[in-house]
Amino acid sequence: MTSLSNSLNAVVTQQLSDEVVNCLVRVEWLDGRDSASGAAGRSAADSPRALSADDSFRIASVTKTFTATLIMQLVEEGHLRLDDAAIEFLDVQARSCLRALQNFGGEPHGGEVTIRQLLTHAAGLFDYASAPEFFAELAEEPGRRWSPLELLEGAIAWGAPHFEPGGGYGYSYSDTGYVLLGLVIENILRQELHVAYRERILNPVGLHETYLEGYEEHRGPVLSHAYQGAFDVMAISGTADWAGGGLVSTARDLASFARALFVGDLLSPEALLSMLRWDFRALDPLRHTPGYLGYGLGVEARKYGSHLWRGHRGHWGVLFHVEPVSGLILTGTINQASVHPDAFFHATLDSLGYGPLVGEVGS
Repeated sequence: MTSLSNSLNAVVTQQLSDEVVNCLVRVEWLDGRDSASGAAGRSAADSPRALSADDSFRIASVTKTFTATLIMQLVEEGHLRLDDAAIEFLDVQARSCLRALQNFGGEPHGGEVTIRQLLTHAAGLFDYASAPEFFAELAEEPGRRWSPLELLEGAIAWGAPHFEPGGGYGYSYSDTGYVLLGLVIENILRQELHVAYRERILNPVGLHETYLEGYEEHRGPVLSHAYQGAFDVMAISGTADWAGGGLVSTARDLASFARALFVGDLLSPEALLSMLRWDFRALDPLRHTPGYLGYGLGVEARKYGSHLWRGHRGHWGVLFHVEPVSGLILTGTINQASVHPDAFFHATLDSLGYGPLVGEVGS
């Protein structure tokens, strides 16, 4: 795989710029036949240390696929159903938050929000992570430790629902909804979310370099730094996104998670199929880049050339994609929120021969 590694090293080197301090990528196949990695840049802008392809990074919203997997395990075990009202599985404080969060047009709709709607971003809930007030608080006190309830309270204070549950465009991306799902998991299992991740996914799959930041000690290799423009976001507490984006992992661990999910080690084929079904719904179609097809249960669908990719993206330019037909797994990060990862994604696929065919319009 030396030639493939050289090709990947060339791809990540091309991504480096004044904004992109480091970049890494890994490719594997579901059947485990091959793997290769590439890394370029420095682990941090103020460090002379070269980035390693084995370094860890904040995976941001790729965390949502882990959270959705936990929910689907609970569905399979009979703890809840996808179309159950989420409020039934929350404690008193979280129930109060949900009622305040989903009060559209002066009418209370919190009791109507379902588990499925939270998973598919169809509950209409305001996304606290998109609020200018949230970023202002992060800038003023980056090390502040956030509780899940404080994140929900922020969403109540900083915005309003976009539509009633399942109404309007039927889709409004919301970290708020995934915080509620994290609380559902904790309430059903009577254990903290990071314990549930570890007992049900991380330990069984052998993801020993993955952890919920702010709730567990750092484990594994050096944590590479991510950036928002020139701002080093490692000053921000990892508790600021929790079930919606709080995990730290490595490209190798993410590939192992993808394999376990898609080969049936974590869910039945029926449950996985439910996760993978998607609809295209968009509050603002301009927010979706070319090739985006839609969202399922914590898993998006995306096309490039002739290939259909399943997985998720993360705010810091994190890639987590699987092409189920050939079995290719692609994981990595550019660790920069201000640069969209599509060029990185496409360049990697082109180098692997997964790009558009001659005469074919690339997506």
